[in-house]
Amino acid sequence: MCKFLIHNVLTMAAFVLLTVGLAFAGDKTKPTPVTVKVDTAQAPEAVAWAERAKQLVIKWHPIIANLLKSEGFTPASEVNLVFKTDMKGPASTSRNTISISVQHIAKNPNDFGMVVHELTHVLQRYAKLNKDNWWLVEGIADYIRYYRYEPRTRLPRIDPTKASYRDGYKTSARFLAWIERKYDKAIITELNAALRKGQYRPELFEAWTGQTIDQLWDAFIRAAPQR
Repeated sequence: MCKFLIHNVLTMAAFVLLTVGLAFAGDKTKPTPVTVKVDTAQAPEAVAWAERAKQLVIKWHPIIANLLKSEGFTPASEVNLVFKTDMKGPASTSRNTISISVQHIAKNPNDFGMVVHELTHVLQRYAKLNKDNWWLVEGIADYIRYYRYEPRTRLPRIDPTKASYRDGYKTSARFLAWIERKYDKAIITELNAALRKGQYRPELFEAWTGQTIDQLWDAFIRAAPQR
């Protein structure tokens, strides 16, 4: 009897191990390893901040890459962080290089969300972008910042008499997050794939949600979400 029970236990354990092994074998998704290079030549005083930014990029690169995945696309495996003393804005991104204002981080030492926003631009990599769609580019980047990295941030209320989904940044991020919550949980990934392939058009919102983009915006404004 004992031998019979032991045999059954071993058989069951082997089955479980086989099942788990097959599950992992079927999962082809692997995080892309990233190399982060830091240039603080213009700002040696920013070395400590730069190191924190580097670790943030290493942690969030695979998270964002997975959220913005699309067929046939390989995300950048190298990210450059360059700290500059002659920038007007907080930061900017060109291909896989993020330039960061030393003056900005001196005044805003906790603004690491800015790095996540710019890292999103590195991973978006839209080769055929229509300038009319810039609001989506910035909206997706701010969505990842405020709804994934900083989900507890309280965003300002939207003025329905002045705002538009085309405003980009926080306004578009809130609009996209609302659509995600109410209609389509995959909206960010779907929009990103369409933009990356140069196939985005406003009619996609109706195809995915059953509502035109203007109908969605009207409903969003009526809902007056706090987040």
